[in-house]
This record gives sequence, structure tokens and C-alpha cells, in this order.
Amino acid sequence: MASTGASTRPGGDDLGEGPEIEQVSPRRRGRPRAEDRTDAILAAASGLFEERGYDQLTVQDIADGAGVGLATIYRRWPTKQALLAEALRRRNDSFAGQVVGEPAEVLASVFGLVAEATIGPRGELLPGLLTAIRADAELADALRVGVIEPMRDRIRLELGTLLGPDHPQLDLLVDLVPGVCVFRALAPGDPGAPEDVVGDALALIAGLGSGRSDAATR
Repeated sequence: MASTGASTRPGGDDLGEGPEIEQVSPRRRGRPRAEDRTDAILAAASGLFEERGYDQLTVQDIADGAGVGLATIYRRWPTKQALLAEALRRRNDSFAGQVVGEPAEVLASVFGLVAEATIGPRGELLPGLLTAIRADAELADALRVGVIEPMRDRIRLELGTLLGPDHPQLDLLVDLVPGVCVFRALAPGDPGAPEDVVGDALALIAGLGSGRSDAATR
């Protein structure tokens, strides 16, 4: 007899032509895969670095904060320096993407970030970071490439818009607020309020810009 295309159970019951049933794999239990935890790890590293500083922070602290094992971290980042460097780069990229507005507004935001990190409440962590940078070339290079140079480039861009890209003191002005803040953070005595340093710097830049405008109209 010719086959009708129908299927039967072992006992002979005719099943007919039914829809094909898709086999669904059971969900995997346990922790998410390592790549799914990257954001959590970097967020924990950045937050704990800000809270405890470089020298007091361990990779185990970061693992605990992110809810992962040490092996998960070391599979991607071989050292604490490499992990923190990427975390700080990501935080810097995020901040840079959020800073928009007129040049003076952008400078106020960038200067405020620098001042808060050096002479604000978090400034007490600066000496430990500077010590680590001097002792660790990998960390120093990562901070330079991932944080310091992009920040200086952004300051230069906004200053160039306000004062002109050929302003003779442009290089000095780029480092004005970071230099003043780091010096005050390390010198004895009260470093002053971050907002005062930012305000004074913006007033200086505005004065230089006014002088440039006056000279252009003569």
C-alpha cells in the first residue's frame, strides 16, 4: 500500500500531518556569562575607585561589588591597572558625551570635574593615585591616553573657540585649572572651594576673550 504521509504512534494510532514542534532548550542557570557582566564590573571598578582610591582597592573588592568571581575578571583584565584604566576611560567617554553646550558651559563642566576630583571631598585620594602613577608605567600611560589627553583636547577646543586657536597663552590656559587644583591639593592649608577656582578661571578666560574682541574692533 502506498504511504499517505501520515505518521503513527508505535501502537498504530494515526497522528496525521501535524505542525512541526520546535524544541526549546532549557534556560541556563547560574551567573550570566562573563561578557554580560562587563558593564557591572567596570561600574563597580569606577565607583569603588572613587570611594576608596587606588592603593586601598583590590580586585576582590571589585569582583564582590560586581557579583562575579575573580576568574571572570582575570580572564579579561590581567591586572588591576588594566581594569581600572578601562573603567576610567569609559567613565571619561561617558562624561564627554554628556557635556554639550556653549564653550563657556563646557569649560565650566570640565573644570568642575577636575576641581571636584582634586580639591573637593574626593581630593584626599589624589596622593595615592599620584604615587601609583609614578610607580606603575602601565597605569600612567592608560590614564594619559584614556583620560588626560582627551580632557586636554576638549579644553583646548573650547578655549580655541573663545579665544582663537592661535592665542599665545593657549597651552598655559589648557593646564591652568588642572595645574592649580593639583598644586593646591598637595600644598598645606585650605585649597579653597572647587566652585571658586572654576569661577575665577572662567572670569579670567572671559576677560581675555573681551580683550580679543576689543582688539578686533579697533
